Amino acid sequence: MAHKAHTSPFIKVSPQAQLMLAGALVFGALDTILLPVPYLMAWLMLEHLAGTPPGSMPIALSMDQVFFWVVVAMAARWLAGLLSTTLSHLSAMVVTTDLRTRLLEHLGRLPMHWHAGQTKGGLKKVFTSDIGEVEGFLAHHIPDTVSALLLPILSLACLVWVNWILGLLLVLLFVACLLVQAASLAEMSKNSIMGRYNRALEDLNSAVVEFVRGMPVIKLFNRELSSFSKMRRCVDEFRDIQTQGAATFAPRWALFSTLTVMPFTLAAVAGAPLFLAGQATLSEVTLFLMMGCVCLAPLTRLVRLAAIVSELTQSLNRLRALFAEPVEETGTFSASLVRTPRVEVRNLCVRFGEKTILRNISFVAEPGTTTAIVGASGSGKSTLAATLAGLEGIHSGTVSLDGYPLSAFPASELARLITPVFQAPHIFSGTIASNIALGVSDPAREDLAEAARLARCDQFVEALPGQYETRIGEGGDVFLSGGQKQRLALARMAYRQTPIVVLDEATSYADAESEAEIQAALSGLLQGCTVLVVAHRLHTIAKAQQILVLKEGEIVERGTHESLLAAHGVYAALWEAHHKARSWSIRTRARAETKNEEKGNNETVKEETCPC
Repeated sequence: MAHKAHTSPFIKVSPQAQLMLAGALVFGALDTILLPVPYLMAWLMLEHLAGTPPGSMPIALSMDQVFFWVVVAMAARWLAGLLSTTLSHLSAMVVTTDLRTRLLEHLGRLPMHWHAGQTKGGLKKVFTSDIGEVEGFLAHHIPDTVSALLLPILSLACLVWVNWILGLLLVLLFVACLLVQAASLAEMSKNSIMGRYNRALEDLNSAVVEFVRGMPVIKLFNRELSSFSKMRRCVDEFRDIQTQGAATFAPRWALFSTLTVMPFTLAAVAGAPLFLAGQATLSEVTLFLMMGCVCLAPLTRLVRLAAIVSELTQSLNRLRALFAEPVEETGTFSASLVRTPRVEVRNLCVRFGEKTILRNISFVAEPGTTTAIVGASGSGKSTLAATLAGLEGIHSGTVSLDGYPLSAFPASELARLITPVFQAPHIFSGTIASNIALGVSDPAREDLAEAARLARCDQFVEALPGQYETRIGEGGDVFLSGGQKQRLALARMAYRQTPIVVLDEATSYADAESEAEIQAALSGLLQGCTVLVVAHRLHTIAKAQQILVLKEGEIVERGTHESLLAAHGVYAALWEAHHKARSWSIRTRARAETKNEEKGNNETVKEETCPC
């Protein structure tokens, strides 16, 4: 399949979300504009109490009118704040829900090798923290920014209008705050500390996930946290970056936060001499004392906003990088193929970055036949299986079904034609029924039971307390063994009934009893299907119509089991090694003293053969 880069904007704001966000900004601005009104009304009350005639006041209002406008302003502020908060949160939810949905769809179209190279902590951080940053910025920080910018400017303008001398002093204090913050931003940009912080946090997330998953092994070998070097290193690195950040920015933050609360002190210190000199009235000084507590306080939000914008930039860069990953381009072809199509591979080449994994792979799998793929570890078997299932991108060459390339089919059509079953099938958290009928919302009980019967897992499923409604996976009611999980994966295959089946050694993790059950299930399930099977246990594919032998990403031998043995090549060597591995012997002591007594030999040794 061809790869296509994602070129459309990765964050899409619908017209509905744009309208809600605009409304949030308007009501947020109105909330901020109304904030100084109660303080100004309090100033007018003081003027009334001082006996100043209404006609001599800057705003000619009676005492009753002052009370009225205080109530109106407070009620309007409450309503504006409610509407601003509601609309901003709704717009954030609309945008991030769409973003998460499209990211999931995009990740689902990326090739398997890309997912294999990702850490669980990294992807988890994108879905939770990074998209959470976008949500928080839209829901909280944009309205807060409007308030943080408008309130100091509006408050200072009102105070300069009331008394220009005291007002000018507060303006100078405002400028000093901006200069300190600008210096902090320059230092933050020069050190790139936020980028290093986010990378360290991502590494720590991955290490924690790995550490928790590996806890049984750590406890088994009686190890401590200090012995888990990766975890220890990530914790130390995260601590060092936090310590460096605190040492760098703590002095500036202390100075900045001190300046933002100084208007009250400055109004008291400068207001008293001005009052005594007749340059300010008592009500004016009181107004400055009241508004001095709030006029510059919103600037602290701008400080947090600078760090938030830096984190948001890092998050957007990670999201942009994910959406820039080239996806597997699919077609729209949906012509009716024969029940079991012919699979043809011509000059197939697969690359992971600059590394070539498969080269010049060509073969034909006739309808209803079995093609086995064998080779040493690292020869490209699993990559070929994933490519045949349409899960890996193709650098050059073609894989076609009845002459139609895989790239011509949409994903839904490929799912109808091909079922892959891999070595370690993933079990989703949910019921057994939902795991068998993956993607089907309301499966019929009869269909589930028939699929389970064909996969030889009906007995253990029906023995469970909830049978097909038993919850499995993380946090489930029961724990399934490796063999049971594999048979559950075969039940998925039986439920879908696709004409092509790709097996990547379905018995590799099964014990002897489970392997026998799986082999018996496969013999019934694969009747009439075109089967492409990766085999590590060569005795399971001795009857395949053709066997492909891979070495370093190329087919070096092909033929039937008998012809390949007669050629005395790579396959013959693999078969000999496999045969020796299956027939190894061990010596054990007699299991019971009674047997030893019956044989009259206290040191009887018994020879056992253990098929693996």
